[in-house]
Amino acid sequence: MAPAANNVEPMVSATYVRPAGFAAAGDTIPFLLDNTYHLFHLASPLNTVYHPPRVRCSWIRQRSKDLVHWTRDTKPVISPGAQDSDPDCSGAWTGSVVLGRDGNMHIFYTGYNLPEGGGRQVILHAVSSDREGTEFEKPLQPIQLDSASANSYAQFEATDFRDPYVFFNEEENCYWMVVATRLAAESNPGAPYWTRGCLALLTSADLDVWMVQREPLYAPNNILCPECPEMFTLGNGKWYIVYSRFSAPDAGTLYVVSDSGPRGPYRSPRDGTGGRLDGRRWYAAKSCPKRGDPSKRIFFAWVHDRHQDADISGKWLWGGSLMQPRELRANANGSLVLAPNDSFLGSLRDVQLSGETLPAEVTLGTVGVQSVHRLSVVDLPADDTIQVLSFTMHGVPDMSSGNKSGCHNVHPDAKSFGLLLNFDDDLRGYKLSFAPVGGGSAGLFSVALVTDQPPLDDFWAMLTKHTDIPNLVDGPELVRHGAVHLDSEEPLRLVRNQDVIELFVDGKVITYRLPAREQKVNETDGVNRHAMVKVYPVGFFVEDGEVSFKDIRLSQVTITDK
Repeated sequence: MAPAANNVEPMVSATYVRPAGFAAAGDTIPFLLDNTYHLFHLASPLNTVYHPPRVRCSWIRQRSKDLVHWTRDTKPVISPGAQDSDPDCSGAWTGSVVLGRDGNMHIFYTGYNLPEGGGRQVILHAVSSDREGTEFEKPLQPIQLDSASANSYAQFEATDFRDPYVFFNEEENCYWMVVATRLAAESNPGAPYWTRGCLALLTSADLDVWMVQREPLYAPNNILCPECPEMFTLGNGKWYIVYSRFSAPDAGTLYVVSDSGPRGPYRSPRDGTGGRLDGRRWYAAKSCPKRGDPSKRIFFAWVHDRHQDADISGKWLWGGSLMQPRELRANANGSLVLAPNDSFLGSLRDVQLSGETLPAEVTLGTVGVQSVHRLSVVDLPADDTIQVLSFTMHGVPDMSSGNKSGCHNVHPDAKSFGLLLNFDDDLRGYKLSFAPVGGGSAGLFSVALVTDQPPLDDFWAMLTKHTDIPNLVDGPELVRHGAVHLDSEEPLRLVRNQDVIELFVDGKVITYRLPAREQKVNETDGVNRHAMVKVYPVGFFVEDGEVSFKDIRLSQVTITDK
């Protein structure tokens, strides 16, 4: 949802993706309790855009049994402190939820204090008097550290000691807390500033007193601070750490895996993904077990708002819209893959394009040139209506030589092919582009979301009079996955909620917030004949070759929120 022109966010009604009375949704904290999903998440105050007002967050909760129909709490679960001396007066930030030995729900979260703490971050422990977390008593002080932990705690910076993830580690019969932090400069003289990010480990027998482990649980020496971490195992003998990074390379949510138990060592997967689950705009993803199937997990995340102000390129903001839950599983080699969850897919109902019949198949392409097939504009009637365009892709058989595509693998003879999104009459917009890897004979492709407005050198910008082309933070190549297998029987799914798109293919996802296009429409009331409406054009393209797009379907579902 775009902010208002006066730099103030508009008032929004509650939907699953955005809570009423708050400007944006942020970091998710999902928790499965008695077959009900409790989705806690951060929410920024209304009428805020930039730091520090926007990050003075509260904790909000909504609940669901099927991941489609949601009920929202009428008031925040945790709100920032009112006094400058309160450790969370500048924001109640990310944390986790756990059931204690007392049978009650406990929240561990990050307190942020600017007035008296200079931006200090501490870990706070809020306790409920019941299992459901009906109401939480906020703490007055940070968590208690064991007296023997002072030297270990000094290994880490106090200005980045946050995002606690707490769970009961059955292998060691105690609670573990994984904390996003950074090695302190005083304890690590000469260590580069930008690569000291790590995950600290704390342990406790009772959730009250915590022992800080001296050595980091994970310290890759390539990150400023690994945000929003979590740990889990899927019953396959492996342990996984998932975390998010806000700086390139590999910005977004990633994972590392251990074959040797929860203490590691943790390594990036060797499956061509580098551990990337999506791009940088699907952020701070966290999960909980899937109801009835602990071998899978349900992941939640958010996509950034983009603020259009005096800066022509727009500014990406902290917080935005919650994304639909995704289902995660491990394949045979232990790599993690994502897909839409079953409840979401089961709720979809077929619809038609406005103004034309949706084709069941589109075959296009010419050797040496780019060919395009436009679909009609798809109208999205409401913010909480989500549409899914699904299709399969096939190579066009060369009948003269008798060479036909295989039964499952896709072998298109084309330089690139895929989808055009939000494009104009000059085909300026965005592409979801597939290109063969190693000639495509093994059915492997790279897939990338790219824009046709790449930044120019100053000389060329002035010469062509295109000084208005923005220098995008994400670059002209917005998201890429380098080793995607295309199966002619497995549909690709483009999920779209207004200006946010998600492409699901081969267990990988590309998420982005695309700016809507505007076009003139003729009003029938005779008052305004040239009204501007937002449109979201979609088309297929093939460059230098031929491809068939088959089994094309358009479905949608409305997500309810009370």
